[in-house]
Amino acid sequence: MMVPVRSRPQPFTLAVVAAVAITAALLVVLGGEGDEAGGEATADEITAVAPSVTAASPSESESDSVATTEPPSATATTTTVAPTTTSTATTTTTVPPRTTTTTAPPTTSSTGYVAIPKPESGPNTVAPGGALTKHLAADIAAAFGLDVARVQAAIAVVQLPSEAGGNPEGWLAPGTYEPAGATSAGEIVQAMVERRVAQLEERNIPREQWQRVVTAASVIEKETYNQNEKPKVARVLANRLAGGGKLQMDSIILYPFPEDRIFTTSEERASDQPYNSYRHNGLPPTPISSPDEVSIDAFLDPPPGNWWFYVTIDLHSGETRYSVTFEEHEANVELLRAWQRDNPTP
Repeated sequence: MMVPVRSRPQPFTLAVVAAVAITAALLVVLGGEGDEAGGEATADEITAVAPSVTAASPSESESDSVATTEPPSATATTTTVAPTTTSTATTTTTVPPRTTTTTAPPTTSSTGYVAIPKPESGPNTVAPGGALTKHLAADIAAAFGLDVARVQAAIAVVQLPSEAGGNPEGWLAPGTYEPAGATSAGEIVQAMVERRVAQLEERNIPREQWQRVVTAASVIEKETYNQNEKPKVARVLANRLAGGGKLQMDSIILYPFPEDRIFTTSEERASDQPYNSYRHNGLPPTPISSPDEVSIDAFLDPPPGNWWFYVTIDLHSGETRYSVTFEEHEANVELLRAWQRDNPTP
């Protein structure tokens, strides 16, 4: 369906991972113990069956809780996903678009870590990471000067590919768009879906893998707001998926809740809700955010590494440490706790 909205994609590639909000850097503490992390999973090992892993992350109520179960050995079955392309997408609904960049420049933290903030919302621009359970509809309305209720109504009836299963979460591609004249909410939302489909087609991803790729990319998007951390986070995700079991990521648990938070409570980690990644194996049942192309490319082609854990040790800059063993991970968690002591939450 052609609509009078010109899509201006951001110049994102894995070679140039631009952008991530400094103030919204998320923490993830993945559990497990032992020197055997199941080895490095290949990029194609995105479906697996193996014993589960248990863990806990520093939370609002139990910041000292960590689990000590050993990561499983990976007995992975594989599905094939075509390699990612690193060229800039040129999706358009009318004529070739002009490309603009909305990425803030890198900033350096007190420790010397260079933070690369994600693209920001602005006129005709929707930042990545929004979720329909939170403020994505409001973000779209603000970007294009639309009424939120009209945007919500348009999302409810948007035409989706069958692979989305009728759920638009994750299928509204963020980025900059150039509306033509009095473009309606329906035309804007449809153009966002068309861009997402184009991104998947340009990467030659088999249609049967579309929803899985979008879901995995949405997890990466919520796990780190630093573009330069996404490839390593994707590697940990790939290793955990290849090992089977539970991902134990707080961002997944928090998806149903309307507020933006970093940590979960012990009660939330013990709940039976379908997005509880501490109780249910594998990826969540649906995407949990609107990922950008950096997150998609990171999942399709993560760097080599046998990391099983990671923790963000500076919630302002997003500096993240990765580890193979639980002992290394515990030492990194202590760095986070030291940062929290030096930067108390008001």
